[in-house]
Amino acid sequence: MTDPASTTRKPAPKSTVAKTRAAANKALDRTLDGARDAADRTVKAIDSNPIPVLVGGLAIGALAGALLPRNKREAELLAPVGQRIRATTSGAVSAAKDVGINELGALGLSKSALNDQAGKLVGNILKALATAGTAAVAASKDASAKKAV
Repeated sequence: MTDPASTTRKPAPKSTVAKTRAAANKALDRTLDGARDAADRTVKAIDSNPIPVLVGGLAIGALAGALLPRNKREAELLAPVGQRIRATTSGAVSAAKDVGINELGALGLSKSALNDQAGKLVGNILKALATAGTAAVAASKDASAKKAV
């Protein structure tokens, strides 16, 4: 049989305990610093881009809500709210669309005017490309003529 006194652990030297404690404190400090840096970066990102963060949060919330199962009681309670929200938002979207169309019309930006402008833009781009092509051919001929001399 083994002697129980020989299987007990010897106390660690004070220097080992101190080194271990110092290493643990250093690791904790690095972890806390990293967490603070991440929090600061997050706050700066939210401050500089609040709309995308809001939209992302709404999308995550909508996704979570869609994935969670509904029970019968929730459906009974939330159905009228959903109907009111749907009616309100469809009315708001329709009003915003009408006002937007009127404002664009007041600025002279009708659908036909935008189509005309797009046609002119495409025509100008094609003309510029043709001119650039002609200039490239002329430059190539000049370079060939200089080499021949």
